[in-house]
Amino acid sequence: MASSTSGLYTLSISKVQALPVPLPPLAEQEEIVSEIERRLSILQEVEAELEVNLKRATRLRQSILKQAFEGKLVPQDPSDEPASELLARIRAERERKTFTKRRKKEPARDEPAETQAGLF
Repeated sequence: MASSTSGLYTLSISKVQALPVPLPPLAEQEEIVSEIERRLSILQEVEAELEVNLKRATRLRQSILKQAFEGKLVPQDPSDEPASELLARIRAERERKTFTKRRKKEPARDEPAETQAGLF
């Protein structure tokens, strides 16, 4: 029933409307609808359970992170550096690197402006 133009087959609405569509008996249609509703109900239950578990996972993650930051996940080694000292050392290292980068970018003060700009 499809017509071909340039190798492309198309169906017009009038041709499709004329096609007979077999339907199952009413009892079978009702059984199909019932089965679909049953499966959708199961799907909704699974979706609700998934939401509950996602919220639970978020709470557990927060709890684990809190315990990690408090140092309660593993026994602490007394010879380890305290976190405050580690953070201070990291901060000082960052400041040193930032200062070094700034010094490289800043031109020398006693050079002429043309030299500083890289023109000569």
